[in-house]
Amino acid sequence: MGVRGLTGFIARNAEQYLTPHELHDCNLVIDGDNLACNLYKDVTGNYSAFGGDYDDFYRAVVNFFVVLAECNIKAYVLMDGGYEQRKLRTVSKRMRGKICVIKRINPCASITVFPLMMKEVFVDAVRDCEVPIMRCVFEADDELAALGRKLNCPVLSYDSDFYIHNVRYIPLITLTVKAHTKVYKNNSSTDAVNKKLKKAEAKKVDKQTRGNRIMDTIVVNNQERRKGKGKTYKYLDCCMYRIDNLISGGSLNKAKLPLFAALLGNDYISRSAFHNFFSSGMVKGGRSRSRKTNHQQRRIRAVIQWLKNETAESAMTKILSRLQKQQRESLVAQVEAAISGYSNELCRSYDYFKNNYENIFEDLEENVESEVESENELEIEEEDSESCEEEQELEEEENEPEDEEEYEIEESEHNANNPEDSTSSASASDVDNDVNNNDGNEDISKFPPWFLDKLYPANLPRFFVDLMHLRKYINNPQIEHFPFPDCNEIALPILSLTYALLNNVKGEEFVEQMNEDGSIRHLYFTYLTRATRVTNVQYVSVEIKEKPKYTFEPATPNPLLLQTLFECKMPELKAIHLFEEIQKLPQDLRLYFLAIVYWLHKSQHCDLIHLHALIVCLVVLRTIDSKIPAERDMKAFVKRFGKIIKREKQVRDKELAEGVQRSIRDDLKNLHITQRIDFIQKSDCYLVQNELLKHFHMQEIFKKKYDLYSSIVLHAFAEFQSVVFQLHAINALLDFPHQAPHMAQLYCGVFLYNLYDLFRNRLDVEYYIKNFIFKDSTMMFDFYAYLWQWCEQFVPSWKRKDVMTPSSKKLQKKKRQLEKKKAMRESTLSHVQDPYADMLSSSNDENDEFVDLNNRFCNILKVN
Repeated sequence: MGVRGLTGFIARNAEQYLTPHELHDCNLVIDGDNLACNLYKDVTGNYSAFGGDYDDFYRAVVNFFVVLAECNIKAYVLMDGGYEQRKLRTVSKRMRGKICVIKRINPCASITVFPLMMKEVFVDAVRDCEVPIMRCVFEADDELAALGRKLNCPVLSYDSDFYIHNVRYIPLITLTVKAHTKVYKNNSSTDAVNKKLKKAEAKKVDKQTRGNRIMDTIVVNNQERRKGKGKTYKYLDCCMYRIDNLISGGSLNKAKLPLFAALLGNDYISRSAFHNFFSSGMVKGGRSRSRKTNHQQRRIRAVIQWLKNETAESAMTKILSRLQKQQRESLVAQVEAAISGYSNELCRSYDYFKNNYENIFEDLEENVESEVESENELEIEEEDSESCEEEQELEEEENEPEDEEEYEIEESEHNANNPEDSTSSASASDVDNDVNNNDGNEDISKFPPWFLDKLYPANLPRFFVDLMHLRKYINNPQIEHFPFPDCNEIALPILSLTYALLNNVKGEEFVEQMNEDGSIRHLYFTYLTRATRVTNVQYVSVEIKEKPKYTFEPATPNPLLLQTLFECKMPELKAIHLFEEIQKLPQDLRLYFLAIVYWLHKSQHCDLIHLHALIVCLVVLRTIDSKIPAERDMKAFVKRFGKIIKREKQVRDKELAEGVQRSIRDDLKNLHITQRIDFIQKSDCYLVQNELLKHFHMQEIFKKKYDLYSSIVLHAFAEFQSVVFQLHAINALLDFPHQAPHMAQLYCGVFLYNLYDLFRNRLDVEYYIKNFIFKDSTMMFDFYAYLWQWCEQFVPSWKRKDVMTPSSKKLQKKKRQLEKKKAMRESTLSHVQDPYADMLSSSNDENDEFVDLNNRFCNILKVN
């Protein structure tokens, strides 16, 4: 949930609270959502304005875990689940902030907007790396800390909550994802403990925190010169934080930490709730001599100083005495929940990993406990010497000049989306009154076992918990055209069917009841989305009057339930024929092309140019990236493969000069087109990628005239992503009757945008693709043509007419212009040869009257 300002406070005092650490040969518990957001932010940068470059993001995640494996680090990833009731107000507030960002999106700005399927791509990458992963029911903070204590290993995240949890914590900002090599020493463990953070390293942490630059470049298979003789090991540089570092001065203890976090403000209780408490003068922060000092940093120091002379009970009494009555119960419940979370030893993730992964905990390091004990002993000896110096250091820091920037860093996905969320409202009503008094354990027991069995493996997206627990769907705005309706609205029928299935499980079907006014109470859920043309959110009640056509049995779901979506919502489509034809496509593309068909029929903003771009993007990513190394930097690509491309071009030019035509091998002609693509030559991939690589980058014109950037084009692609996401969700609920789409091999936002911009001015898109895009690969074009012809039979007639009319008009206009020019050219030539040829040829007739052209009165002199 995040403690406001604490990340910046620790960064400013990194030498005091952080210790350098070599990470290797150990277990590591990872906050999956936090890592995914920060990796995406650092990898994609400005390209998030185009709807998501999933290919680059997927490779970054894979490379991250490859580097961990180089250092013999065994990772365990936990993902967040649904929201708690008390956090809904914060969620809607952050959604407003994200809507403000989308409304004023600029492709050259540094604000990152996370795409809709980012978490699903992250889960795919983690699974491909064979790393254990689990989705928690609610927020994963407590579960991460419990698993870290259970395995006696550090937790990797970038969430200020872990400065309060009793767990070894590695801030993600301090981790260098580059394996270094070192020779084993007998006293290496003692040296690592005694080592302190250098001043330059502390400044680097502070600087990165200010710039919100979380991770540096990921370097895979780093080779370093061997220094010395002996056995070597690889490690990652990072900084370790322990809770003892914060309480070593004597001002705080573990019982006071929940109060300390609450007074600073978090997602569940606003800082404005303590306005009366701070106004009373109990906590005197004073004024810093430097005008650049952050007000929140001064508040943190003042709270630490005040808690030094208070016990946990007396501090709670004084705080409650200054709060309104309706706020007291909220604070008490929050502190109690925090205390139970900080000391929670119930670890569901440990049991899940143990039961679902073979021999997962058998290779735990036996010497980890002994190392930790030795480290703790050395730290205890240092605490006495450090405690007397802490007060003096705090006083000196007040007089030191600090940077002007206020940097309360956003540690979670929503905070990164909305930089304005760090500011809280001035009204005390921002405190959530509907606080859940349970610690979350009792709520989990309300979920049926079949649901948890589908949720824990991270097959279901997190919104399923919101539908089951809150009867709400929290929408995720995308990069879209603001005046248009919400782009996720197109997939609302799919979401409605999903909710109907969850509430009509066999034996537990929903029963409609009568309201007091005599109306029927139908099944419904609340849909939180953005308001049209207004920078605000709205709650929409969605009623479901029809029950699913088939019974839903979670253990053995009927795959025909997915087909009913197309039968009931699009009767003109002939769903039976569609599901027969879908069998002709590769298994990993079937659900993706079902989404394309649904999108073509439901969207009013897409055209066939969008479809051409989607298919070309699919062919390129699915084929080229699987055959040759995925290199997106143009200079690096030429440096690595320039000689190969030059040599291949010479061979093909020679064959062309000799009249030799390149063709597909005879043994491949017998294969189906979808199977033939697996045998494509690498030389084709190098040549095609060499021509297309520039389209994987943002156009340079946007840096000068960013108003040329069109959100209307992206709105149709955003609608398509929403359809894919909801079909993926219901497909997972039905135990995957179709293989889940691998978005990293299908979708790249900036590439799609550039392809659309490239195609929309072409009179014949297919001709252009054949002769310019895939001119060096017949097999790629055949695969594209096959997919295009498959889609063409399901394009609605009204869309075909609307889309084809402009291009056909241009084509007809151009033909008329050519015919007119040809006629004028012919007439000009004939006049030059003999201007009176036609008149003379007709004068041979004997009956023709003589006409004197030189006498204008000739016709008057005629005699009948």
